[in-house]
Amino acid sequence: MIAKIKNFVKQRRIIIGKIFLIILSLSASFFSGIIIGGKLLNRPPLIIEKTVLSELPSASTSISEKPLTKGMFVASKRGKYYYPVDCYLANTLSEKNKIYFNSRAEAEKQGYIFNSRCR
Repeated sequence: MIAKIKNFVKQRRIIIGKIFLIILSLSASFFSGIIIGGKLLNRPPLIIEKTVLSELPSASTSISEKPLTKGMFVASKRGKYYYPVDCYLANTLSEKNKIYFNSRAEAEKQGYIFNSRCR
C-alpha cells in the first residue's frame, strides 16, 4: 500500500513540475513583453500641423453642393422610399437610378414614401 502511494506521488510530482515550468515560462514571456512594449510605447507624440488639416476638403461642402444643383430629396427609380440628400441611406443608391426632388410634396406626389430613419 505504501509503495502505491509513493508511486502516485512520484507520478504527480512530474506532472506538477511540468505545469510549474510552463507557468513560469509563460509568466517570464508575459512580463518581458510588458517591459519591451513599455519601452516601445514611450515614443514622442505625433504632431499634426494646422496647414495639413486646412488643406483637406470638408465633407459638408461636398454634400451641400449636391442638393443645390439637383434637389433636396432623392429616391431610386427602382425603390419606394425617398431620402434627404445628406442621409447616409441616400449614399447607398446607385447614381444611374437616382431621382431628385425639390420638396417632400413633389416626391410624395410621385408615390414615394419618406424613410423615417433619415431625419
